[in-house]
Amino acid sequence: MPKVPSAQVVLDSAYRCFCRNGFRRTTMSDIVEEAQLSRPTVYKYAGTKDAAFAKVVQAKLERASAAAEAAAHAAATPEEKVLGVLTVKLEVAIRLWSDSPLHAYELLSAASVHTPELITAYTDHLAELVTAALATVVPQTAPQAAAVLLTFTRGLEDDLRDAETARRDLRTGVQMITHGALGHPAPSVPA
Repeated sequence: MPKVPSAQVVLDSAYRCFCRNGFRRTTMSDIVEEAQLSRPTVYKYAGTKDAAFAKVVQAKLERASAAAEAAAHAAATPEEKVLGVLTVKLEVAIRLWSDSPLHAYELLSAASVHTPELITAYTDHLAELVTAALATVVPQTAPQAAAVLLTFTRGLEDDLRDAETARRDLRTGVQMITHGALGHPAPSVPA
């Protein structure tokens, strides 16, 4: 079995600590104990608690961005592309709520406060993917439809007690919104 690099061990350990204790209650000592590495090694790869949190968020969002891009490229129709991208977004939240039912809301809030640039870049990337999927059919209204779809998906993330219902609602909502956007393009409004 290949050895997991120490940097990955530290980030995985930090994630487990944040999920178990929440952001505020997690300490670097918790991460050192969870990683079962020396304190200098953990500090080498994690830095401060805030830096460790930012690295965890960055790694999760980079994986999600790549998965969203792959979903968009694999789908055939604009609606399928949109659903693929937004499913990735929803699944990130579902996973967090599953991994940390007691602290998910705190962790999402902490990510917005401590890593706003990462959250903005991730959201912007998803908006670009959704806009590109819709722009082939409705170039004038694609950015607005993408914004509505992302806002809708964000709303579903607020209550994930029943993940299957959220998944079903995402499919239904994407279908309704894309059919409206693609079926009846809004007239151009002069600037």
